[in-house]
Amino acid sequence: MKTICVAGLHISIVSGDTDFFDRRYRDYVCQDTEPDMYMETALLDEINEPEGELCSQIKASRIVKLPGGGFCRYIKSQKTGSIPYAIYYNSDYTKVRIELKKGMTYLNLGTTDWEYLYTGFMFANRITYLGGTVLHSSAMAYKHNGIVFSADPGTGKSTHVSLWKKKFGDDVVIVNDDKPAVRFHGDKAYIYGTPWSGKTDLNVNVREPLKAIVFIERAEQNSIERMSISDSVLNLSRQLPNPFYDGEVGARTVEFIKKIYDRGIPVYRLKCNISDEAVQTVYNEIIL
Repeated sequence: MKTICVAGLHISIVSGDTDFFDRRYRDYVCQDTEPDMYMETALLDEINEPEGELCSQIKASRIVKLPGGGFCRYIKSQKTGSIPYAIYYNSDYTKVRIELKKGMTYLNLGTTDWEYLYTGFMFANRITYLGGTVLHSSAMAYKHNGIVFSADPGTGKSTHVSLWKKKFGDDVVIVNDDKPAVRFHGDKAYIYGTPWSGKTDLNVNVREPLKAIVFIERAEQNSIERMSISDSVLNLSRQLPNPFYDGEVGARTVEFIKKIYDRGIPVYRLKCNISDEAVQTVYNEIIL
């Protein structure tokens, strides 16, 4: 067991794949303090089906309300009846237990992959419950000006950030290449590195002021414009946590989007190619 601090949230954490997660969590380990969240992963030979009141079911995914309080979300194979994983959690995500079947492969993902995904999801739910969020994006800071570049997978957000790093060198810090956290302190929003950074290890344990959010679209010509409110809400809602199994997290995500506008944080649409000119287009609009 160790305590990590991610985006100001202290998490007491027990990992299944200790070798992998010791590396991922290394820069976030903190001194013992009262945790805001307890999260553990258990690798088991067999996973027992939880007893409780069935709340919802979508295909193989089930949610049950447990007799002693809390919930469990699990998958039950329709062919074999086996359970590859089960996630136990209370309503505010202060206590989470992830059970994974040893050696299993489900949807072409192994136990470490599922542990990585679900620790990240549960962290996102907890921080959203507290008024923050995790935004699917590549986040960077240029001279402490935090910019979040978001898009659907494969659009080129990481490539665009890498161009900033190539152009400006040490003036650019890649905060997180896939899932940075965003939290408000007073009227100001900040981006945070997290150990959940997708396929890469591109993340640092820092906090930087958030200056703008940019949604990327591929185009032959480079241009940038402020998004309308309706387009901004649509794009943000697609890239923020909205788990089907928890309406409260969804409601708090909506509150977060509203706060983005109440605090005057601009949201842009960037149409761009892969070029230095694309970087300069954003720089001229947001930094200058």
